[in-house]
Amino acid sequence: MMRFLVVLFLLVFNCSLSAQAQQSQIVIGEAVHEPQLVVQVPFGERVAFGDVEIELTRVIDSRCPQNTTCVWAGIVEIEALVFKNGKPIESRKINLNSPAKTLFNSSAQELMGQSVLPYPDASQPKIKQEDYVLNVVWSQF
Repeated sequence: MMRFLVVLFLLVFNCSLSAQAQQSQIVIGEAVHEPQLVVQVPFGERVAFGDVEIELTRVIDSRCPQNTTCVWAGIVEIEALVFKNGKPIESRKINLNSPAKTLFNSSAQELMGQSVLPYPDASQPKIKQEDYVLNVVWSQF
């Protein structure tokens, strides 16, 4: 008799969960965003984004290294040259910890700095400039 009650209870419980699941509706509250790609730009190399190219020229890295305790998290700033149709159009200096990380913006595309790799590690030697890689978010409209 006890087994019968347990089985009956589980059956009723499962049916009520199924009914609740069928009543829920999916509501989409966010707009669909344009396609985005994350492209790596190695230090000193030009990487093309259509007719625009980005070249990472300097990294100022004061981030708190892994495996340490810091009072301040630190920041990372980058300097990059922007080229259009092979000609330099501007030099950009951005702080990757700030919300304003735009490298290039037009009606057709936007290039934003996202992060820099590698992340400092206290157990590793200081990172050389030529070892850095900038991750750029490429949005096309």
